[in-house]
Amino acid sequence: MSERRHSLAWRLALAVAVVCSLVMSVVAVFLYRSLAAEIAYRDDIALLGRLEQVRTLLHDSDSLGALQQRPQLYQNMLGNQESVLRVRRADGSVVFEINPHGETLGDPPRIGLARRPSRADIRLDHGASLLAGDAVGPAGEALTVMVGKRLHEREAILASYRLRLYLAVAAGALLAWVIGLLLVRRALTPLREMADALALIDLRNLHRRLADTAAPVELQAPIQALNGMLVRLEQGFERLSQFSADLAHEIRTPLHNLLGSTGQALNQPRSVDEYRELLGSNIEEYERLNRMVENLLFLARADHGQRPVHLQAIDLTHLGEELCDYFQLLADERGAALQHALHGTLQTDLQLLQRALGNLLANAVRHARPGTTVLLSRHDEAGFVGLTVRNEGDTIAPEHLARLFDRFFRVDPSRTEPGDSGGLGLAIVQSIMVLVGGSVSVHSAEGVTSFTLSFPDKGALES
Repeated sequence: MSERRHSLAWRLALAVAVVCSLVMSVVAVFLYRSLAAEIAYRDDIALLGRLEQVRTLLHDSDSLGALQQRPQLYQNMLGNQESVLRVRRADGSVVFEINPHGETLGDPPRIGLARRPSRADIRLDHGASLLAGDAVGPAGEALTVMVGKRLHEREAILASYRLRLYLAVAAGALLAWVIGLLLVRRALTPLREMADALALIDLRNLHRRLADTAAPVELQAPIQALNGMLVRLEQGFERLSQFSADLAHEIRTPLHNLLGSTGQALNQPRSVDEYRELLGSNIEEYERLNRMVENLLFLARADHGQRPVHLQAIDLTHLGEELCDYFQLLADERGAALQHALHGTLQTDLQLLQRALGNLLANAVRHARPGTTVLLSRHDEAGFVGLTVRNEGDTIAPEHLARLFDRFFRVDPSRTEPGDSGGLGLAIVQSIMVLVGGSVSVHSAEGVTSFTLSFPDKGALES
């Protein structure tokens, strides 16, 4: 019963039944009132005609005595057991009265001879409709005539009709619910087919998609959204698989070095200097693993929005000088020069900006050609402030440009150096720009490579 209560088909079928019941109820009320009004109208018209007939009969009779001796005539004229008739003299004495059920009859207002009776003159009294009027008997005698009809027969007819309407509405509601349930279940067949198709999709066949060609118009948008979600899931799973493989590869190298050097040291006794050299080499590998773990933690926090952004006005000139001083030693080792042309201020997170520019500068210095200059500059475009790191070196192939910001990706995997980011530096730059609401782009041609950090104009304060 719980499943039925929460079933969409049952709810829709119930809604159809309720709507049909309301419509049929309105129609039933209309038909009932129309029938009641029609019966009342016919009874009233018959009562008006009966008053005129009795008046005419009394006026054309030879004597009242003859009329009193022929009561069957009046009963045949009235036609049924529900009609009543009473004729009185001016002194109130009854000439004759036909009242099959012996009910107490009231005295409605009389209608004069000069006025034609209407439906408004009919009064309801003691479960009967009554109409009274003056009449002229034989020899001009003043009389009072009252005609009427009991309402019991009318009420019985309407009660029977009312019961039939109740039964018709109830049967119609039940039929509407059954038919509605069948139609809704048939209409929901595409949803069940879509659910069955989704149930067949797992990690081994994420490439499968839902077909929307034969689907109803209302389901095409959800199917397209689900297919888009499947595309994103497939891409995300592929990236996760590649990331896991790359992570295993990156961790295996330092661990292999640590195990190999430590194993060799344990094979035979070593001098203190040899142990010191071994420990120093191991420290480098530990530092490499530590940097990798810290970078991965930063990326994980950035991806889940756990790294808060603290906006502040940053002096770009001062920041450029600090970065050049910090990387000057590395540049000297490469035989390259550092230069910055930053100016103005920028509203963003200082630590994130330092890390992003630091990663780009470290990458640019490592790949710069000896004797060239690594330039850090600023340029403003429509709606954006751009900070660019430019170096001269090997041109990056177009097929590699799209993957530069992938985690653990290296253009030359064999080229690893102490202090590098383990292939995570550019991925961190991209995550930082997503955090601050900006973007990063790269361009490489004719031996010149430029990385540009673009900040929206709301981040720029002044030039």
